[in-house]
Amino acid sequence: MEGPMRVVSSGAVGQPKTDDLARCPACGQLLDYRSTDPLTGLLDRRSWDERATEALQRGGVNSLLIADVDRFKRINDTLGHQAGDTVLQVIAAVIAGAVRESDIVGRYGGHGGDEFLVFLPGAERSRGMAVAQRIQAQVRAETIVVRSVHGPLVPVSQIAVSIGVVTWCCTQEEDDLRSLVRRADAALLASKRACRDGIGSAADAVISSGKAASIDSTRGEKRLCR
Repeated sequence: MEGPMRVVSSGAVGQPKTDDLARCPACGQLLDYRSTDPLTGLLDRRSWDERATEALQRGGVNSLLIADVDRFKRINDTLGHQAGDTVLQVIAAVIAGAVRESDIVGRYGGHGGDEFLVFLPGAERSRGMAVAQRIQAQVRAETIVVRSVHGPLVPVSQIAVSIGVVTWCCTQEEDDLRSLVRRADAALLASKRACRDGIGSAADAVISSGKAASIDSTRGEKRLCR
């Protein structure tokens, strides 16, 4: 069943008001402030990297999701880029609302990117897959009313996202986060090759501390497709 229509105004979703944040009394710089993506209000890639690295260095089991909006280019090409921006704002809000406050959500790829990163500290594979399924279901339930480049308001519904999931018991090495992102990306690409609106899980990429990563993440994937 589709959810209620959502009309989104321009501007970032959840963008913090810097006037309300504490500043250094000497130089005026914001204290403990993470830069955000201006369109979605999520962490930008640099800030996401910083927070995810901090969480990864604490050790333990962690999961990472990369979500990609299927056929997003079609929205831009038929309804215009501002309509696409509106869709990205809603999807960002849905993803942020589908996870815990302690989870780390960011936009991947910078300006024009339609991918999102979700780092789940302390999450085993079962929770990573459950979060991926929840994100997919909530995005699919949205009906987003956008302003077409031609003028009229147009409802956009049944939006699909493909998601790559990887779970890793990190080794605290310098390139751990890069390896985690690379494996989640490989799981995402494998899922998109198999079907749209699917979930690819790098099930064999759970690496114990001290062991080298030698798994080909494009093979042995577990995929859930609609």
